[in-house]
Amino acid sequence: MAKIIALCVSGKRQEPKYEVAEVLFTSGGIEGDSHRGVTEREVSLLRREDIRRAEEEAGFPFPPGALAENLVVEGLPGELPEGTILALGEAVRLKVIEKGKKPGEPHSYDYRGWCLLPVSGYFLSVDQGGVARRGDSVKVL
Repeated sequence: MAKIIALCVSGKRQEPKYEVAEVLFTSGGIEGDSHRGVTEREVSLLRREDIRRAEEEAGFPFPPGALAENLVVEGLPGELPEGTILALGEAVRLKVIEKGKKPGEPHSYDYRGWCLLPVSGYFLSVDQGGVARRGDSVKVL
């Protein structure tokens, strides 16, 4: 079963996100995150497997949030089609709205020259809010 490895937020856009133990998903994104309410891409997600592969190639680790992701999840399938609903813990429901970014669309943040969200990241919207914690299960509905 998939599980949440890290939850990350930032106080200002274009600043690194930092890891927190739990977050509150609400309409527009994550309470306290600088991207809440800014676009329809309310939450960003990277699979732990994709981060590990990049770390091996880069030769150094990526701390949680370093790649501007809100969620790091381990154990998800390699592809999550648009419209897929993810259940986090007991209450939270997130909908996949986009994989990566459109060709040519800029991404304004990288970590030591690395940027995974435009290629292998997922952007989600909040369908049902609630609290999620590190270690919570993640199910594909």
